[in-house]
Amino acid sequence: IAGASAISVNSDGVLFGGSMEDITKAREASNAAAVAQSLASDDGVVAPPILASDLLLYPYQLYKFRLAGADAVNLVVGALENKDLLYLTKIASTIQLQVIASVTSEVQIEMLIKLGPGSIQALVLSNRDLETFDFDESGEQALSLLKSEALQAFREKHGNDVPILVEGRVGIIERDGDNAGYIRALKENGAFGAIVGGGIAAINDDTVAQSLTGWAM
Repeated sequence: IAGASAISVNSDGVLFGGSMEDITKAREASNAAAVAQSLASDDGVVAPPILASDLLLYPYQLYKFRLAGADAVNLVVGALENKDLLYLTKIASTIQLQVIASVTSEVQIEMLIKLGPGSIQALVLSNRDLETFDFDESGEQALSLLKSEALQAFREKHGNDVPILVEGRVGIIERDGDNAGYIRALKENGAFGAIVGGGIAAINDDTVAQSLTGWAM
């Protein structure tokens, strides 16, 4: 998507048919596009960062993603214990990988509050059900988390500068009669951006495209 702030790549070969090479190719393509854009403007070279979005459970994965060219990793909080979150965020910081934490409940947000300030660079509020991997088609799951007391406590601990992103059918979910309505509701409640996938390509709506441009990964 043009105007994306970052590129999310899943290298899982079993579930998504991916490989580590996909991360490297994305890194190379991102760098090449940034150089080409810089030649046409005076803004300099700014390559969109690469997010490795695989399910991350073990420390060795962090090193593999970094070597492949990833700038950031996604920690699915619901799949980890408190001690694992602490250990993985410390390693990521050591090898200069930024950490994006994905949550589906207030309990998971409260787990992140126990981490030290600066350990999380972005928070993703997901509309996904971790048990079935289905999405909440109403989008209320992420929207309710945006309004929660747990999120307010997270901001008090980690600061208001930590971007809050939303993932799961953003741009596809309808609200107030159109697809852009849900995006407006997210923005009005403090969401900084969204992570969108290939499904958005099926939406032929200029309003949705305009709402997402410069706001989505």
